Amino acid sequence: MKLFENELENYRMLNKVARKGGAVLFGSTFARNIPLGELKQDFEFDCDLYNRSLTDLSVFDVGGVLEDCVIDLEPRKVLIQLGETDLERGFHTIDEIVAQYELILSRIQSRIPDCAITVVSVGNADGSLFPGELNTRLEALARRMKCSYADISSALTNDAPGVKAFCLLKRFFRDRITDYDALHMAIA
Repeated sequence: MKLFENELENYRMLNKVARKGGAVLFGSTFARNIPLGELKQDFEFDCDLYNRSLTDLSVFDVGGVLEDCVIDLEPRKVLIQLGETDLERGFHTIDEIVAQYELILSRIQSRIPDCAITVVSVGNADGSLFPGELNTRLEALARRMKCSYADISSALTNDAPGVKAFCLLKRFFRDRITDYDALHMAIA
């Protein structure tokens, strides 16, 4: 049994009451630890945000969970932050990780054609892993597949990495940029 089976079962139950058309954060351990529900309230979001990230999720395990974590929610936006587990395990090359990532993006695009997809850079919370080559390749993949790319690397060494990551990602969740967001993006 995979480490995340209990988490996945919880998501299946939550999906029964979740509203379609929201925004989904889908990733591995770092994304899983972002307190999306609380931050949604703190930043006064008026859209539905769902965190469907799983502990230690590999890009090679996504095929079995994509339906429950993303497709069933029929999101209008999906932010994907995968690859950290694969780098830490070292079982696959960057070429293999990127090829698998491409299959995941293609599957979402074919199943939910109007969904806006953002590929999010990878790393880890303690800053000890700097996956520059993978992030460079993910950014190129995002461009090639007509997805957005979000670099959250500055969040990884912050005192509150989950909060900082959310601040960097919030414009990708929203349908429109608020005046507050525009001001902070201009001075950042």
